[in-house]
Amino acid sequence: MLSKLFKYDFKWMTKVTYIYVLILIVISIALKIVESVDQTFLLVILDKILVSMFISCIVSILLTSSIRIWVRFINNFYKDESYLTHTLPVTKNELFNSKVLAGICSLLLSALVIVACLALVFINKDSLESLKMMWDSLVATYNSVFAVLYVIGLVVLIILEIIYIMMAGVLGITIGHRSNNFKMVKSIAVGLISYGLLSAMSLGVIAIVSKLINYDIIGNGFPSMNYLIGVGGAGLLVYLIYDIVYYIIAKKVFNKGVNVD
Repeated sequence: MLSKLFKYDFKWMTKVTYIYVLILIVISIALKIVESVDQTFLLVILDKILVSMFISCIVSILLTSSIRIWVRFINNFYKDESYLTHTLPVTKNELFNSKVLAGICSLLLSALVIVACLALVFINKDSLESLKMMWDSLVATYNSVFAVLYVIGLVVLIILEIIYIMMAGVLGITIGHRSNNFKMVKSIAVGLISYGLLSAMSLGVIAIVSKLINYDIIGNGFPSMNYLIGVGGAGLLVYLIYDIVYYIIAKKVFNKGVNVD
């Protein structure tokens, strides 16, 4: 049953996002064509317009993806749709987990599309050469295994940060909608305050770890391997813990019951 719930939630969350994705792809192709030919005055102007549209579309995709996840939680659990949702022959855990999983997949899909479009527009012979030089420097300074793990670690950290932002909103919704009045105001306040406090704590933890480890500069201007492992590991651990804590608390509050409008 979880798979069926996931399918409907994911489809709803990404329904509008597809429009922005198609627009972004078209703009990316147009921008690539314009920047690959000799520039004239009109083409320079067109290039600036396309870049502005490209950035705006990326922002729209990220905002739309996040907002639709939170709107899905509110409409399905606390608004008119909730009367049908809460009578389905499924557990509260399945309802909650479906939306969390669909939200994560929706955000990751949006991020993947954005990265692909950025690569399409900005990757060329010169940029590939620069990336190769950076990779060669990374491998020469450490080793190929650590270089691969370093890149994977950065990707995982970004994913955990994306989930962290989403779950801050989910926690705010579940706590805020337990109230009888000012539900949206309380939801936004709880989400923003918890996000701000935990973000400050994470910076503090990373700063402490950074001071405990000597910041030694080695070959090619890179910090020592011990420093990267310590600071990077602390960042990964902190955001992983935050994501888990957000999930546990939000689901626990949700399982206590909902206050339907």
